[in-house]
Amino acid sequence: MKKGQDIKEMLTQINEDKKNKTDYLVQMKDCKVVENNAYSFPDLKVDWLSKSPHSLNDHSLSNLCNKLKMGTRYISKCLPVSQELVAQNINFWIKENKNRELMLRTYEAEKDGSPYQEEKTVRAVLTNRYKRIDSDVVANASLDKLMDMGAELKYSHYDRDTMNITAVLPKLEGEVVEGDFVQGGITITNSEIGGGSLIVKPFIYRLVCTNGMVAPEYLNQFYAKHVGKMIIDVDTDEQWKTIVDKMGQQLDLISNPELFQENLDKLKQATEKKINSHQIEVLSKKHGLSDVERAGIFERLNHYVGDTFVTSKYDLANAVTNLANDEDKSDDRARFLQELGGLIIFSNNPIQARV
Repeated sequence: MKKGQDIKEMLTQINEDKKNKTDYLVQMKDCKVVENNAYSFPDLKVDWLSKSPHSLNDHSLSNLCNKLKMGTRYISKCLPVSQELVAQNINFWIKENKNRELMLRTYEAEKDGSPYQEEKTVRAVLTNRYKRIDSDVVANASLDKLMDMGAELKYSHYDRDTMNITAVLPKLEGEVVEGDFVQGGITITNSEIGGGSLIVKPFIYRLVCTNGMVAPEYLNQFYAKHVGKMIIDVDTDEQWKTIVDKMGQQLDLISNPELFQENLDKLKQATEKKINSHQIEVLSKKHGLSDVERAGIFERLNHYVGDTFVTSKYDLANAVTNLANDEDKSDDRARFLQELGGLIIFSNNPIQARV
């Protein structure tokens, strides 16, 4: 697996960022987009908000366009040419749309201790029913639980808006074929800005080459969408509490030896199931693998692209997940490859399924 962030440093950063994250409930009609010639993106100004304006970014600008039912491709095309044109378009549609309440998730921090060097960014533009389940509560609750379970952390990543924690449970260990041992584990992902749900899934760690594989969505997963009751007061909203409790219950479920044995049996069965080179080509195209990634898979199977051969689904899955170990892979791409490896093992027809 790729080397992740140091867990202590990650926790420190999460807790520091928490101090600078502020949410606001605003009326759409009170919002206005204004030019910011010192930045790549325009600002979002709210009439009554004293700390306004805040800089938009790619994600929050797309959020706002979606709320206004505008095409983001047109705005993206205008952005490098004229922020004024972007602002005119968005402000026009703000006036034309029906007024409604939105949640702005912002980051507000002083730089170098000076109030004149501030970072004020809109992280996301969401609805007033967005259920906030943030990295600080997920990380602190899950890590305490994982430590109590005797888990070993294998990977962690946090970038202010998204988080990934992956751990293995050494007590869950089995042999797929002679000398090829795997351990069961848990992977937790979450987005604070509407990019994905809080998800807890089984994880399989191959000791011989430190590959990691994520079981598909339909297999023993915990899936908590960020949709809840209408928020009246952001300071008193605590809908996240029940979700964190349920997450703890799921961690107990995934650590069940019987579940691990079921997954281990599927790995053993995959060593007997065959897939040919033509099917690998089709699967690669179906799931959007690049030519370089496709060549990397064939290389790990000791073949070149264009060769005709047959291999097992187990070997193919390990070739795919081994790609995720490359340091040039982004965290999102590495996760994609780990999930694709799981799909190859656990899906009856991974060529038809799409990740």
